[in-house]
Order: sequence, then C-alpha cells, then structure tokens
Amino acid sequence: MAIFQNLQEEDIEWRALWLLPDEILYRCGDFEWVPLLGIWGAVGYAPLLVLKQYRSRQFVLATPGLAECEFSYRADGYKKRIREIVSSWGQTR
Repeated sequence: MAIFQNLQEEDIEWRALWLLPDEILYRCGDFEWVPLLGIWGAVGYAPLLVLKQYRSRQFVLATPGLAECEFSYRADGYKKRIREIVSSWGQTR
C-alpha cells in the first residue's frame, strides 16, 4: 500500500496491451467513423478520438453524422441502414 500512496500521475502509463500501435480501424466505407451493430441497434464509434490514450498521434476527426448512425431495430428504415453498415465493413481503413 505504501508504494501506491506515493504514485504521481506521470508514474502511470495507460495502454491497451491488445492494441498494436501501427494498426487501428478508423473508418468504414463512406462513414468517417466505425458503425457498430449490436443486439438492440447500432451506434457510431470514433476510435480516432481516443488514440491519445494509446500513445498515438491525435487526429482531428470529422464527426458529422456520427449521432445519425445510432438507431434501434424498431426505427423506420432500419433494414436499409443495416445493409449500408454491413456493406461499409467490407471497405475498412
């Protein structure tokens, strides 16, 4: 316990051990971010916004439309949106 009492913020390194620093999925198809399908609906995720946590370059990300990706499977036109998202996953960057 004595070791932890004297820790300073600069003594701690936050990183994800599973993330390779040279590889990150940041875009799918025409989406400027990564749309994720879940069991209840979809959500937009912008990995480039959190790269600083992984000691990588920080990017200014275009986020228009990010919230528009969020929908439930009960929303109007959800099947068309699912097809767009599935198609975009074939063009990852």
